[in-house]
Amino acid sequence: MSGGAKLYRFEVSHPDYGTVIVTSIGPDSATNEAAKVWGVPWREVAGYCRVTKLGTAARPRCRRCHSEYGQPGDPKAYCPACLDILDRRRREADRYAAENRGRDRERRRREREE
Repeated sequence: MSGGAKLYRFEVSHPDYGTVIVTSIGPDSATNEAAKVWGVPWREVAGYCRVTKLGTAARPRCRRCHSEYGQPGDPKAYCPACLDILDRRRREADRYAAENRGRDRERRRREREE
């Protein structure tokens, strides 16, 4: 959704479905996004929605260190620094598991021989 257009936050309210805050490029697409959240066809709710612009969209926050990264509208996940840390931990865990598998095989082979 961050393909170059500036993203804003909109508050979309409907008399039957309540109020929802969405990130979008304009009020029309905000109504469409709200209809997706509510799970109804856009054409059924568009005429009854009231859309209010709240400001620019917030940049995503990292799930691990809670720092802001990327562009507004990017999916929320991990910042590049935390991705490196998590990848390094995964590789270390894989290496440790591989080493222990070899030890376990050797131990079981010795037990069978006895």
